[in-house]
Amino acid sequence: MSCARMTRSKCALVAVVMVMGLPTLSHAMSMTEALLLAEKVDPAVNGSLALLDAERELGKQERATRLPQVNAVAGIRETDAKVTATPFGAGFNERYQSWDASVELRQPLFRFDFFARGRRANALDELAEAGGIVREQVLIYRVAERYLGVLQAKSALRLAQSEADAVSRSLGDTQKRYDVQLIPGTDLKEAQARNDLAQANLIAAQQQLDTAQDLLDESTGQGYADLPDFPANATLPALDDDSREVWLQRVMTENPNLRAARANVQVAKANADSRMSSAMPEIDVVASHGRQDSSDSMIGSAGNNSVVGLELRVPIFASGGNRSRVKEADARRRVAEGELDSAIRSTQRETRRFLGDVQTSRLQVSAFERAVASAEAAEQATRYGYEAGKRTMVDVLNAQSATTEARRNYDQARFGHLLSMLRLKQQAGALSIEDFKTMDQLLQPASAREATQ
Repeated sequence: MSCARMTRSKCALVAVVMVMGLPTLSHAMSMTEALLLAEKVDPAVNGSLALLDAERELGKQERATRLPQVNAVAGIRETDAKVTATPFGAGFNERYQSWDASVELRQPLFRFDFFARGRRANALDELAEAGGIVREQVLIYRVAERYLGVLQAKSALRLAQSEADAVSRSLGDTQKRYDVQLIPGTDLKEAQARNDLAQANLIAAQQQLDTAQDLLDESTGQGYADLPDFPANATLPALDDDSREVWLQRVMTENPNLRAARANVQVAKANADSRMSSAMPEIDVVASHGRQDSSDSMIGSAGNNSVVGLELRVPIFASGGNRSRVKEADARRRVAEGELDSAIRSTQRETRRFLGDVQTSRLQVSAFERAVASAEAAEQATRYGYEAGKRTMVDVLNAQSATTEARRNYDQARFGHLLSMLRLKQQAGALSIEDFKTMDQLLQPASAREATQ
C-alpha cells in the first residue's frame, strides 16, 4: 500500500519501523511480538544496557590493579647556568637545552589485600550481572502488565458498552410503558438515572483503554495495534509446583535482588580487608630504561640508564587516617549484612504472598465464573417476572447491574491470575519469553471472537 492511500501518521509509523528494522504488524500483535518490540523501542532498554556495560567494567578495573603498569615520562628543559668555578679553571656562564625520556614498568609484588581485590572483582562481576537480570525481569513484567492491561481495558469497554446498550433498551421500554400509564414515573426516573450512569461508565472505560494503550505504546511503539482477545473459556495455566517450600528455595537461590545483596556483602568485606592493607608494607618490582642528554652543556653528558630492582614502601604515620578508614569500611560491611538479612526476610514474605495470590486468584476465577452463571440466571428470571407483571423495571435494572458486575469481577480475576503467575516467576528471576509464548496460546484473534458473536 502506498503512502497516498494511508494516513500521514500511519506512513510515519511504517517508515520508523522499517528504519529500525522492526516488523510491521499486519495482524493482531502477540505478547511475544510485543516483548521483541519493547527490547528495541522501550526507552528504558538503552539505559539499562549502558548501565550493564558500565558495571561490567568495574571488575576489570579492579583486576587491573594487580597487573603490570607501564608509564613513559619525557621532558625537555632550557637551562641558564652560572658556574663560579670548576676543577679545570675559572667559572663560566652558559645557556643550553637538555632532555630525558624513560619508560617504567611496575609490577605489584606484594599487597596485603591481593586476595581481597580478587574477591572484590568477582563480586563486582556478580553485582553487574544480577543488576542486569533485575532490569531485564522488570522490562518483561512491564510489557506483560501493559499488554494484559490493554486486553483487560478492551474487555471492560465491551462490558460497559453492552451494559449501556441494555440499559438504553430498558429505558426505551420503560418510556413506552410510562406513556401508556402502565408503570409509575418513579420507574422512568430510575431507568433514566441508570442510563446516565451507564453512559458515564462507558466514557470512563474508554478513557481507561486510551491510558492503557498509551502505556503499551510507550514500551512497544505499537500500543494501538490490534490485539487478540482472552476468551472466557480459556484454560488458565497452572504452576509446575505449588509447594511453598519449593518456591522459597527457588527464590532464595535465583532471586536477582538477593544475588545483588549477597554480592554487595562480598564487596563490603573486600573493602574492609583492603582498608586494613593501607597500613601494611607494599613491595613492587620496578624496571625502567631511559636516556638523559645534556651534551649541549660544557660539562654535560649523554647516556642510557637501565634499572631493575625491588621497591619497598612502609607507611609509618598517617595521623589516624588509616584506622578511621578501617572502621568506616567495617561499619559499611555491617550495613551490607543488615541489608542482606532484611532483603532475605522481605523476599520470603513477598514470595509467600505472591504464591498465595496465585492460589487465591485461581479459586476466585472459579467462584466468579459460577457467580456469572448465577447472575445471568437471576437476570433472566427477573425479566420473566417483569413480563408477567410481578417484578418492576427497577428489579430488572438491578439484575442487569449485578450481571455486569459479576462479569467484570470474573474478568479482573482472570487477568489478575495471569499477572500473579508472572509476578511469582519474576520473583524467582525466571520470567522469560517462553512465558509469553504460553500466554499467546491462550489468546484468540479478534476476528475469531467476532465470528462467534
